[in-house]
Amino acid sequence: MRCSFVRMMCALCLVVLSLGAAQAATISTTRAFNGYYELSNVVEDGSQVQVTLTLTLRNAGKTEVKGGIVAVLSSEPNPVLIGSFSAIKTLPSKGQVTASQTFTISAAEYESWQHGHAPVLQFLVPSGSTAVAADIQAYRFVPPAKGTD
Repeated sequence: MRCSFVRMMCALCLVVLSLGAAQAATISTTRAFNGYYELSNVVEDGSQVQVTLTLTLRNAGKTEVKGGIVAVLSSEPNPVLIGSFSAIKTLPSKGQVTASQTFTISAAEYESWQHGHAPVLQFLVPSGSTAVAADIQAYRFVPPAKGTD
C-alpha cells in the first residue's frame, strides 16, 4: 500500500514538473495562494539535514480547493522536487489551512534556506483529470528567541 502511494505521489509530481508555464500563468490570474512557513526540528547529519516545514496556506480565491497538494522544490535556479505534503482535503475560499511535513534535504539547500533563498512552493490544484500548478507566495516566519520580549 505504501509503495503504491509513493508511486502515485511520484507520478503526480512528474505531472507538476511537466506542466507548461501558460497553465501556471492562467491559474495565477484567477487564484492567489499565499502564506507563511516555519522550519523546526532540524537534525543535521553530515551532508543532509532533516527539517520539518510547517506551512500555513491561504486561499484568496473565490472557490474552494479539494484535494490540492503542496509540492516543495529546491531554491536553485532550475528547481528540483524535494517532496510534497499530504493532500489537503479542503482549502476554503478566503480560508486557510496549516500542514506540516518533514523533509530530508542537502546541507547546502538548508544553508541556502537559512540565508534568504526560500524553497519554491507550488500548489497542485486538481483540474479535471490533471492538476494545475500555482505558485505559492510564502514568507518565512521566525519565532522570537526564548527569553526575549
